[in-house]
Amino acid sequence: MSHRCLVWFSSLLVIPFAYSQTAAPNASPAPTFESKVRAVLVDVVVIGGKGEPVLGLHKQDFRVTEDGKPQTISSFEEHTGVPPTEVKLPPMPPGVFTNFPALLKADTVNVLLVDALNTQTQDQSFSRSQMIKYLKTIPPGAHIAIFTLTSQLRMLQEFTTDSSVLLAALNDPAVAGPHQSPLLQSQVEKDAYERLGAMVALAPSAPMQNLAKEAVNPALAVKQMLEETVVRITESRVQITLRAMQQLGRYLGSFPGRKNVIWISGSFPINFMADPSLPDPNAVVRGFQGEIQRTADLLTAAQVAVYPVGAAGLRVDALYQANAKEIGFYSTGGFVQDQVQGLHAGIDERAGNDLTMEEMAKDTGGQAFYNSNGINDVLTRITNNGMRYYEISYTSTNTKVDGSYRHISVELLKGKHKLSYRRGYYALDAAAVRQSELEAAPDPLLPLVGFAVPDVAQILYKLRVLPSSPQPAVDATPAGSNRDLKGPVTRYDVDFAVAPDDLKYDIGPDGTRHGDVEVKLVAYDSSGKPVNMVSGRKAMSLDPQTYATLQKVGLQIHEQIDVPSKGDFHLRTGIYDLKSSNAGTLGIKMKDVAASQQATK
Repeated sequence: MSHRCLVWFSSLLVIPFAYSQTAAPNASPAPTFESKVRAVLVDVVVIGGKGEPVLGLHKQDFRVTEDGKPQTISSFEEHTGVPPTEVKLPPMPPGVFTNFPALLKADTVNVLLVDALNTQTQDQSFSRSQMIKYLKTIPPGAHIAIFTLTSQLRMLQEFTTDSSVLLAALNDPAVAGPHQSPLLQSQVEKDAYERLGAMVALAPSAPMQNLAKEAVNPALAVKQMLEETVVRITESRVQITLRAMQQLGRYLGSFPGRKNVIWISGSFPINFMADPSLPDPNAVVRGFQGEIQRTADLLTAAQVAVYPVGAAGLRVDALYQANAKEIGFYSTGGFVQDQVQGLHAGIDERAGNDLTMEEMAKDTGGQAFYNSNGINDVLTRITNNGMRYYEISYTSTNTKVDGSYRHISVELLKGKHKLSYRRGYYALDAAAVRQSELEAAPDPLLPLVGFAVPDVAQILYKLRVLPSSPQPAVDATPAGSNRDLKGPVTRYDVDFAVAPDDLKYDIGPDGTRHGDVEVKLVAYDSSGKPVNMVSGRKAMSLDPQTYATLQKVGLQIHEQIDVPSKGDFHLRTGIYDLKSSNAGTLGIKMKDVAASQQATK
């Protein structure tokens, strides 16, 4: 976060809120200038022959090429794990909150992502015991946060260097687990599906005369249904995982320096191929390369490197596990056939999962680790190596924006050390990317203001939340989309003061800036159930004089929302820039609002 933003925000704290109408719903479109100069940032971790980070290298030791063409290194900096600089904000006035991040400067921060959505319960228990060993001996100065992924991404502990705090978060009975994933088949469930499929296949059926009869064969129809059910469930799991990664990328993009995400997971499929044994082979075909590409691009833009770590430790083929299905149970003489099929199925599944992990790691400059019982040693190695890296930037000589993939190659002119860095990027048109994102997710802000989702600070703002005075009459029109909200309720005035430089504008010939943002408020009860919501889209037309004023006081937006007066409720707030796809979010507890009011009495 820049010093300019800190100065601006500090001065903003003393400015009173005063809602000013800047919306212009019928603002005419203005020409947009998009720079064709593409600056590319690459973090490079250099590992020696014994697995140790190599330090003390210089700019002239590296050679960078893009699609085989030499590039000129424009900036070069070595990072050695200097402890982050924390920000202490001035005291906030009553009822005022901010999403300003706590870290101003950092070489590296680390995230433990505990993935229960994609991990079997027995593997969760093993990996958790390994994480506890790791947290007891974390490297000095390592800033670590803990997140968990179940049905959604949740933050367990924000960044800290205190291992006791991290251990307490991981040992919290409410989150310790293991948690049974509702979207992940256990080995017993997999075997049950296979048994049912085998029974269906062995069931007698009428002779097939033509393709039409084949398509309605009851046995094959049941098999088709089973396969499609598995694919749909797995598809949901993949989508939740990628959305969580995108949310994590947005959150981490608020912090400076390199971010190492240590993703402890059991499996993550990327493709489902056609099954020629089904009546409709293509019905089970799924591919997520496009979404994975967008996710990797968002992560690399936020300087995030993903380190997938297999949660299972040393892996054993399911065929040899105690709860494995009976071999040859459904056909005489089927022992060898079942054994071979079982081995191939296990190998294929592991290969698919490993490939996905490898691709995510390579795309972001991390490294994948699996099939190891020493997960705690792996975590220590990732932290030590990931804190020491070289930050290289260059301006691409290829100015075309054609959507093609640009291959990045970084080499050392001397030595045979191993280098980890992102292997390329897509030269995408920013406007086209934003349009495709809006088409894929018509309400991109909604998942970012989910219950317990981490705050995002791509767009900085301060927020004032106070009970409206006077309160509306009992029969007044409700503030919010829930017309069935049961009383008694309290109406709150919610005022944003947004950093104007964090928004993107189209600039007209007369210097007027045209912007377009979405604002959202969502009230949740203590269980995470939404009870009320306010959404609004603001089209802005800011002439040069108005914009100069907003540099001092921020862009002010006013909303109101009704929240039940009794109970424990949370308010999630957010702003989304439709021209840049950047966002800012902030969650507060309504009891904190009440406490601040009591403190002033």
